[in-house]
Formats: sequence, structure tokens, C-alpha cells
Amino acid sequence: MDMETQEKTTTSSTLMKSWLTKDQRFKGRSPIEHLFNKLDMLYPMRWRSQFKSAKDHENWCQCWGEELEDRSVTFDEAKAGIDRCIELYTWPPSFPEFLKACRPSLDYEAAFCEAVEQMQKRNDEEDERWSNPAIYWASVKLGVDIMNTVYLNVKVRWKSALDEAIHKVQAGILPTEIPVRKVSLPPPKRSKNMSAVAIRELAKVNDILSKKSECKEARLQNSGLKPMMDYLPINREVA
Repeated sequence: MDMETQEKTTTSSTLMKSWLTKDQRFKGRSPIEHLFNKLDMLYPMRWRSQFKSAKDHENWCQCWGEELEDRSVTFDEAKAGIDRCIELYTWPPSFPEFLKACRPSLDYEAAFCEAVEQMQKRNDEEDERWSNPAIYWASVKLGVDIMNTVYLNVKVRWKSALDEAIHKVQAGILPTEIPVRKVSLPPPKRSKNMSAVAIRELAKVNDILSKKSECKEARLQNSGLKPMMDYLPINREVA
């Protein structure tokens, strides 16, 4: 299973549970071993020639796996990093180069546009694709303003919220997984057929109203007064 296929079966912003833990989705290999093989295929000979022994390979997996976990590098970030490495480097990347490819200089306005788009999809209960969990948490911080204003109006607040979210995600204060949205339940359907109890209760109400009307007419007759409607023609003639 390649990384593109794996992407379709995981939440887009999900951090690998562990870069070092074997996973059946990778045919029993760990994600870091899968990354090693991916780089080996993209940089044939140049990549594997750096590792003279099985111990070198083991040390690389352990080192890179720990560093990726410590920095909370997400799956999407790693995939984007590989794509950028192909564009930027003709030789295999070092870890700092790979990390920079995973996390290029942050474009705050582009991140804001992503937040607006993904929050709209979330509200519409459509599939979301967050490139970084920090963007989601920054969106939550801004609340309704994320959907009701333009970037220039919240530029300073957005930068502050995103910087804070990035720090908290990397520090483990905020989760690296986007919370599953709550799916709203459809409104209950109204039945066209009334139950027997409802029919009986409605009949009681109609009976009470009917008796009140009869009592009112009886009082009017006893008092010698006419119903109000009988006076309307007279009033109109006088007018």
C-alpha cells in the first residue's frame, strides 16, 4: 500500500499513532519503514547507498521515527514533504531538509482560506481535508469570525491564534486529531394518521368549545342582547 492509498483510509490531519509501530495497513511494516522504502524508490541507489549495514538502517528508522513523533509530524505533512523533496532535491534529503519540506514557511493567508473552506464543509457535514490540525484549532479559537469576515479584518488575531495552536499541538497540549463532527439528526417525521388517543382528546376539546359557544348564545338571549355581528350592518349604515 503506497502513501497515497493510505491517505484515503485515514483522517487527513491524523498523526500516525506511532511512526515506529508495525501496522497491518503497511503489510506489517511500521510507517517509518514505509517512508524509508518510499525514499529508496524515489532516489534509487543514492538513498540506500548511505546505509552500509542493517544496523545503519535500524538506526535511521529509530532516529527519524522519534524525531517525527516529537515534532508531531502528521501524515499529510509527510506526504507533502515527499512531494516537495521531489521538486527541490536531486539527492536524498537530510532530516532538516525533509522537515523543512514537510513544513515550509507558513502562509497565514492561505491557512486562513483553508480554514474558511474546511469549516464551511464541516458545517455542511461534508468531508474535510485539513493540512494541519493547528489550522483547525486556530479556527475554533476565532469562532464565528472565521466565517463572517475577511482576512484583513482578523489578520493579527489569526496569526496569533495560529502561532498559539501550532505551539500547543507540538507541545502535546492540543490533540493532533481533528474531533469527529457531530452529525445532526433529521427532524422527526410528522405522521399524517392521528392516533386513537389524539382523536379522543381532540374530540373533547371540540366538545368543550362547542358547549362554551352554546352557553354564550344562551346568556345573550336571556339578556335580550343580540350577538355582536348583528350590530355590524347598523354600524355601517350609521357610518
